[in-house]
Amino acid sequence: MSWLFGKKKKKTEEKPQVDVSKVKENLDKQIEFTGMNIDKYGKQIDDCKSKAKEALQKKDKKKAIMLMKKKKMYEAEIMKLDGMRLMMEQQKLNMESQINNKNVFDTMSEGAKTIEQLAKEADIDKFDEIRDKHEEMEQRNDEINDFFKSYTEEQTED
Repeated sequence: MSWLFGKKKKKTEEKPQVDVSKVKENLDKQIEFTGMNIDKYGKQIDDCKSKAKEALQKKDKKKAIMLMKKKKMYEAEIMKLDGMRLMMEQQKLNMESQINNKNVFDTMSEGAKTIEQLAKEADIDKFDEIRDKHEEMEQRNDEINDFFKSYTEEQTED
């Protein structure tokens, strides 16, 4: 029946606007949270080491080995979390760089538009008119100065 009534028109989906400050805030929170987890696992590693030493002193090798395996597991988790944190920090830096690029682009575009508009307003013919008026005013001013100068000279000759 689609040949009779036509096909349904696909709706163009608008992409949602990205809230940059919210994304940046989430990255900051996640970086901080990851750092806290790294610290937590670091303390657990220290705890495992001390407990493993105690177990060895008590001649409990099995418990010491289990604690050292646990320590290794925490170290692997810290390595993973360090990688995650590094990636998030790089992403944050890239995002800030792109924000700066966009701001510079917007500013330069605005400046170019302003220059273009000012150039349209500053017509060369208008400059010629201003120069002509300026030259006329100078000529007139010279005539007035010459008048007073000649009057002064006439007065001093007498």
